[in-house]
Amino acid sequence: MNDWFDASLRFQKQILDAQRRTLEAGSQAVGAGDALVQVQEATRKAAEANLAAFQAWARLWGAGPW
Repeated sequence: MNDWFDASLRFQKQILDAQRRTLEAGSQAVGAGDALVQVQEATRKAAEANLAAFQAWARLWGAGPW
């Protein structure tokens, strides 16, 4: 009986350890996703700034309908 109890405890500890590692991996994935969103936002802002600069340049030289 003692062997079954010990084996059960070891098995439960292994399951808890695997779940802990799964949660850690999920947390890292969320962090990576947050970083990706920040990169996308920065890229969008840079593209908008480039468009505004081009439009200002075009207006300055009369080269466009902007």
